Amino acid sequence: MPFVTLVVGFLVPLIKKRLDTKGTDDVYVTRQTSMIKYKMVYAGQDYLIHFKYSDALNVVYVAMTYGLGIPILFPLAAVTLLNQRICEKITVAYNVR
Repeated sequence: MPFVTLVVGFLVPLIKKRLDTKGTDDVYVTRQTSMIKYKMVYAGQDYLIHFKYSDALNVVYVAMTYGLGIPILFPLAAVTLLNQRICEKITVAYNVR
Protein backbone atom coordinates (compact mmCIF):
# COMPACT_ATOMS: atom_id res chain seq x y z
CA MET A 1 0.00 0.00 0.00
CA PRO A 2 2.78 2.56 0.51
CA PHE A 3 3.51 2.61 -3.22
CA VAL A 4 -0.15 3.19 -4.08
CA THR A 5 -0.30 6.06 -1.60
CA LEU A 6 2.90 7.47 -3.08
CA VAL A 7 1.60 7.36 -6.66
CA VAL A 8 -1.81 8.78 -5.74
CA GLY A 9 -0.13 11.45 -3.62
CA PHE A 10 1.81 12.65 -6.66
CA LEU A 11 -0.84 12.24 -9.36
CA VAL A 12 -3.82 13.92 -7.68
CA PRO A 13 -2.04 17.25 -6.95
CA LEU A 14 -0.50 17.19 -10.42
CA ILE A 15 -3.93 16.79 -12.01
CA LYS A 16 -5.37 19.56 -9.80
CA LYS A 17 -2.55 21.93 -10.79
CA ARG A 18 -2.95 21.07 -14.46
CA LEU A 19 -6.70 21.72 -14.31
CA ASP A 20 -6.11 24.99 -12.47
CA THR A 21 -3.66 26.32 -15.06
CA LYS A 22 -5.98 25.40 -17.96
CA GLY A 23 -3.49 22.85 -19.28
CA THR A 24 -0.46 25.15 -19.47
CA ASP A 25 2.75 25.06 -17.45
CA ASP A 26 2.51 28.74 -16.52
CA VAL A 27 1.90 29.13 -12.76
CA TYR A 28 0.62 32.68 -13.29
CA VAL A 29 -2.39 31.42 -15.26
CA THR A 30 -4.92 30.30 -12.69
CA ARG A 31 -8.64 29.89 -12.15
CA GLN A 32 -8.47 30.66 -8.43
CA THR A 33 -10.02 33.93 -7.27
CA SER A 34 -8.25 34.34 -3.94
CA MET A 35 -4.81 33.70 -2.52
CA ILE A 36 -6.15 31.16 0.00
CA LYS A 37 -7.66 29.01 -2.74
CA TYR A 38 -4.44 29.29 -4.76
CA LYS A 39 -2.35 28.15 -1.79
CA MET A 40 -4.71 25.23 -1.15
CA VAL A 41 -4.13 23.98 -4.70
CA TYR A 42 -0.35 24.46 -4.76
CA ALA A 43 0.75 23.94 -1.12
CA GLY A 44 -0.14 20.27 -0.73
CA GLN A 45 -1.93 18.36 1.97
CA ASP A 46 -1.23 18.38 5.69
CA TYR A 47 0.87 15.49 6.93
CA LEU A 48 -1.16 13.17 9.14
CA ILE A 49 1.46 11.28 11.11
CA HIS A 50 -0.84 9.38 13.44
CA PHE A 51 -1.96 7.06 10.62
CA LYS A 52 1.67 6.26 9.83
CA TYR A 53 2.44 5.43 13.47
CA SER A 54 -0.58 3.14 13.72
CA ASP A 55 0.46 1.25 10.57
CA ALA A 56 4.00 0.76 11.86
CA LEU A 57 2.79 -0.35 15.29
CA ASN A 58 0.38 -2.80 13.67
CA VAL A 59 3.20 -4.41 11.68
CA VAL A 60 5.43 -4.66 14.75
CA TYR A 61 2.61 -6.07 16.90
CA VAL A 62 1.71 -8.80 14.42
CA ALA A 63 5.35 -9.73 13.86
CA MET A 64 6.09 -9.95 17.59
CA THR A 65 2.87 -11.82 18.38
CA TYR A 66 3.07 -14.50 15.68
CA GLY A 67 6.78 -14.37 14.83
CA LEU A 68 7.86 -17.28 17.03
CA GLY A 69 5.38 -19.55 15.28
CA ILE A 70 6.02 -18.14 11.80
CA PRO A 71 9.67 -16.99 11.73
CA ILE A 72 9.39 -15.47 8.24
CA LEU A 73 7.35 -12.64 9.76
CA PHE A 74 10.44 -10.98 11.24
CA PRO A 75 12.19 -10.31 7.90
CA LEU A 76 8.85 -9.46 6.28
CA ALA A 77 8.15 -6.91 8.99
CA ALA A 78 11.61 -5.40 8.54
CA VAL A 79 11.10 -5.10 4.78
CA THR A 80 7.63 -3.61 5.29
CA LEU A 81 8.90 -1.03 7.77
CA LEU A 82 11.79 -0.11 5.47
CA ASN A 83 9.37 0.20 2.56
CA GLN A 84 7.03 2.44 4.55
CA ARG A 85 9.93 4.61 5.70
CA ILE A 86 11.27 5.18 2.20
CA CYS A 87 7.83 6.03 0.81
CA GLU A 88 7.11 8.41 3.68
CA LYS A 89 10.43 10.19 3.27
CA ILE A 90 9.66 10.76 -0.41
CA THR A 91 6.15 11.94 0.42
CA VAL A 92 7.35 14.36 3.11
CA ALA A 93 10.13 15.73 0.94
CA TYR A 94 8.04 16.43 -2.14
CA ASN A 95 4.35 16.25 -1.48
CA VAL A 96 3.07 17.52 1.88
CA ARG A 97 3.40 20.65 3.96
